[in-house]
Amino acid sequence: MKRYSASFIALLYVIIVIMAVPGIISASSLPGTIHLDLNQPPLSEPEKKDPVQEKYDEVMSEIQISDEAAEVVENIKGAVEGVQSFTMDVDVAEIRGQRIERVFVHLLASVEHKIARIEFLEPSAMRGQILVADQEKMEVRIYQPVNNQIAVRGLEDASKEVLSTLSVADLNTFFDFSEYAVEVLDVDEKDEVCTYKLQVSANEEVWHVSVNSDTWFPHEIVVVEGDVPGTMSISNVVFDAELTAEELAQLPKAKEVRL
Repeated sequence: MKRYSASFIALLYVIIVIMAVPGIISASSLPGTIHLDLNQPPLSEPEKKDPVQEKYDEVMSEIQISDEAAEVVENIKGAVEGVQSFTMDVDVAEIRGQRIERVFVHLLASVEHKIARIEFLEPSAMRGQILVADQEKMEVRIYQPVNNQIAVRGLEDASKEVLSTLSVADLNTFFDFSEYAVEVLDVDEKDEVCTYKLQVSANEEVWHVSVNSDTWFPHEIVVVEGDVPGTMSISNVVFDAELTAEELAQLPKAKEVRL
């Protein structure tokens, strides 16, 4: 989770685009995604250490995390590994000066079909807008009910703000807090389910992450220190939902305009 200057709304777009388009960024560009094959035979000569791996190990050695926090972090990581599709509702609120900007959307994505879909429910000015990201066609289609048009643009033409968040956008990296300073702020137990509040510190940002022990998928992320304070609330999560390509890509009949 590198520091990013993009707003929560931009990050929301990217989470779904990258979930459906996992090949946009290489594994080598993501910290904390280094894979070691322990089944390989020993080399005849000592292998030189990768400078990137060396730097990663140096950073990791400086991170202090309690056994309790480490266990929660590992459970969260395990909850999203291998997810092939999902649907969820996401409520994003940003504090900008004296204003609170809110966006509420329904999200659907499938790795198999390489398609992601965002349906905007609020605010009223955006209600009915639908965004579909398609990796096969390498394009984004946005239905705009206000003018009954479908704007089409290439994935490679995404805004700089969106591109700046690509390294933290997919579920596996966005919810992997193992390389950051994490502490358990509070634990509340009810009906044998524990709700953990974590403080995650990464560079100049501090998040408060809330997660229940029955799902291990964070249901609230609050930016308490950063460029744009705000809250992302996640609900009605369904992993590995049966989603067809037609269902994900369908848009109302309207004039298409390529940007």
